[in-house]
Amino acid sequence: MDIWALLLGIGTMALIAVAVVVVFGSLFRTPMSGTERAIWVLIILMFPVVGAFVWLSWGQDSFRRRIGDSPVAAGPAPVPAEPPRR
Repeated sequence: MDIWALLLGIGTMALIAVAVVVVFGSLFRTPMSGTERAIWVLIILMFPVVGAFVWLSWGQDSFRRRIGDSPVAAGPAPVPAEPPRR
């Protein structure tokens, strides 16, 4: 067996493992019912790469939340009031 193929395989498995851990961290921080969470856990465990991608792009509604939290979407920053004069 070629050493580079072995290293590539180990690296790929490590990346998948890190992605699943990150996705599970996000999954358990998101408020949802136990049944919904169990379904997502099964999807992610059965299809690690596709399940993680689907969760990050659709499951947690991350795109809409990121757009809503951005300063551009929130409008201009409020102008601070002038301090009282003495």
